[in-house]
Amino acid sequence: MRLVLAVVLAQLAWTWLQRHDADLKLRRLLAGRHTATARSLPSSGTSARIVQFYARAAEIVEGESDVICYGVENVRALRLDPPVANVSPALVRCFSVEPTRDTSYTLFADGSDGSRDEASFAIRVRPAPPLFRMMAVGDKAIPAGEVVTVCYGVEHATGVVLHPIGWRLPASGSKNCVRFYPKATTDFTLIASGTAGLEAREPFRVAVTGPGSTRR
Repeated sequence: MRLVLAVVLAQLAWTWLQRHDADLKLRRLLAGRHTATARSLPSSGTSARIVQFYARAAEIVEGESDVICYGVENVRALRLDPPVANVSPALVRCFSVEPTRDTSYTLFADGSDGSRDEASFAIRVRPAPPLFRMMAVGDKAIPAGEVVTVCYGVEHATGVVLHPIGWRLPASGSKNCVRFYPKATTDFTLIASGTAGLEAREPFRVAVTGPGSTRR
C-alpha cells in the first residue's frame, strides 16, 4: 500500500513539474511578444526616450478613424507633428485620429537634461469604395408599354450609369429616382463608379409581358 501511494505521489509531482515548466515557457513567449511592440531601445539613464509610438492600423479606408498610442520616459515636453491632439508625457496614452489622406506622424520628446528623441510612422488612407445604401424597383413584372420606377441612394460615387440603356444618373443624394419604359424583358444593372477604378453594382430584371414584348 505504501509503495502504491509513493508511486502515485511521484506521478503527481512529475505532472506538476511539466505543467509548471510549460507555464513558464508560455509566460516568457507572451512577454517577448509584448515588448516587441515597443522600440526596444536600451535605457539611457536620464535622457529623453520614446518607448513606443505606433498606430493600431497602418492602413484605413477614407472616413474611418484610427488610434495612435505612445509612451515616453524622462521627458518634460512633447510635440506631435501634425498637431492633431494634445500630447503630454505619459508611460502609456492613446488617442483617436481621422486622417483624410496619407499622413506621416512624428513625435518629438525633450528631456530635462537637454536630450531629444523622436519617432515617426505613416498611416495610409485608401479611397472609400462606392456603396449603394438603398435600391428599389417599383415593379419587376409589367405589361408592355408600362413604366418602371427605380430608386437608389449611393455614397462615395463619382458617377452612376443605368446599363444597358447607358443613362448617366445623379451620383449623390440619399434618394434618386428614374422612370423608363422597357420594351422587352431585360436584365438591368445600376453601376456606381468611384475613385481608383472602384465600382458597385446592383443588378435587377424587369419582365415585360403582353403583345409585342420580346426578351433582351
